[in-house]
Amino acid sequence: MAETYLTLTNKVIANLNEVALTSSNFSSARGIQIQCQNAINEAIRYINQKDFNYPFNHATATKTLTAGVVRYTAPTSTKLIDYNTVRLVKDSTLGNSGYKLIQMNYNHYIDKHVDQEDEIDTTTLNGSHTDSVTTITVVSTSGFDSSGTLYIGNEIVTYTGTSSTTFTGVTRGASSTTAAAHSSGVTVAQFDKGGIPTHIIRTPDNNYLIYPYPLKSYNIKFDYYTFASDLSAHDDTTTIPDRFSYVIVTGATAFVYQYRGETDQYQLNMQRFEQGIKNMQTLLVNRFEYLRSTYPLGRSNNVKLTAIRVS
Repeated sequence: MAETYLTLTNKVIANLNEVALTSSNFSSARGIQIQCQNAINEAIRYINQKDFNYPFNHATATKTLTAGVVRYTAPTSTKLIDYNTVRLVKDSTLGNSGYKLIQMNYNHYIDKHVDQEDEIDTTTLNGSHTDSVTTITVVSTSGFDSSGTLYIGNEIVTYTGTSSTTFTGVTRGASSTTAAAHSSGVTVAQFDKGGIPTHIIRTPDNNYLIYPYPLKSYNIKFDYYTFASDLSAHDDTTTIPDRFSYVIVTGATAFVYQYRGETDQYQLNMQRFEQGIKNMQTLLVNRFEYLRSTYPLGRSNNVKLTAIRVS
């Protein structure tokens, strides 16, 4: 049975010989009880901040790229994207194979390729459009050519005229694409280059961009690690496996002693808490302590062993 916010809190309360909470009075806790609740979340945050790569915080995302859009936002809960795992998803309909995207340094991108963003004009649809309308209504046509080609999702259209908010004389499904219905707010782009993405670049704000910018709505997939949300309701559960609930409880107990100014008990429990976290890292993130010979086999009977500790 999964450990809940209530059961974890009551274990801390028991360590302090205080009165346990129930599901009915959990939300109205007072005094030491609410300190124990707060300490559980503090302990969970502390554990999660100690390592980026806990498997229980692992997630996989698929992102549909937008034609003519370079910069993208990471999922809301992202702590760290593993850029070694970013790959383009094979799509025979779009005509692309699947492969891993190459990482590019952001400064290198700014030095060599940032001008690709100057080649793109974008706006958004103002209202939904069927697959047969020949006037495309947008927020603004400012910056667009008086006639030319537009990219909307996986559809390419051509047009012969503009007003301040419309493209007129539109031919749907140009360049062997298929005319499709589009929702309000969808990006409308105009550009001359672009292609099938080959590179991924992490931006300084921990989001990412694509080079070259996409011609179509290609999909990329990647692995990432999330920030855990605080527990709130009595039956909320943490992503940390139950077998490590003792680590949470030990840490929370330490924090309550700290709140109360009991330094000796705080230090004792904090030491146990830190050791518990090291055990988690060893078991879950492969941070083993081991002995390894630094001499080739068969070269000498005197084998030198070097102790390696990774904490």
